[in-house]
Amino acid sequence: MWRPAVQCTLMAHDLTRRRLLGSSLFSASFLVLGDRLTLSPAEAVELDFTPEVLTRDQLNIIATVAEQLVPGSADAGIAAYLDAQLRAGNDSLLIGKYLGVDISAQIDFYELLARNLQKALQTEQATSEVLSAMWSDVQENWEGPPASYMLFVLRADALDVTYGTPEGFEVLGIPYMAHIMPEKPW
Repeated sequence: MWRPAVQCTLMAHDLTRRRLLGSSLFSASFLVLGDRLTLSPAEAVELDFTPEVLTRDQLNIIATVAEQLVPGSADAGIAAYLDAQLRAGNDSLLIGKYLGVDISAQIDFYELLARNLQKALQTEQATSEVLSAMWSDVQENWEGPPASYMLFVLRADALDVTYGTPEGFEVLGIPYMAHIMPEKPW
């Protein structure tokens, strides 16, 4: 009978979203100039990573809106974070997983969000006006889940990438009190 050479000691009941975020949020591999590198999402964006699930245009428009929802999320690498987590399949840390949404539906969700944002932001309205209409679910020509729900999901993911680290807690002026400290900084 075949058995893996390395036994995993972390049991499923020990694994929480907070623990997983704290230990691996920023340990993803990204494609940069044809090479696969292990980088933080911020580093991946800085090095102009190659998106593998969503398109560059989709990620750019989502990052623009995420920045309005959570200032600093674009610099924290929301575009790279979303693409890497969507690529991670069942190991994704996106909030959709915890809302019971399978990964293929999460990909569809973010593709639809990008299409809706593209349409909404092509109008004469300022981004802040579009967001206000979205939060109120009155944005014209909106398709799919309610706009406010889509913003809620995007904001949760943007908060994770921006503040889900000891450095993020420091920016907020909150002591980082992890039960188990990560082995290395992100």
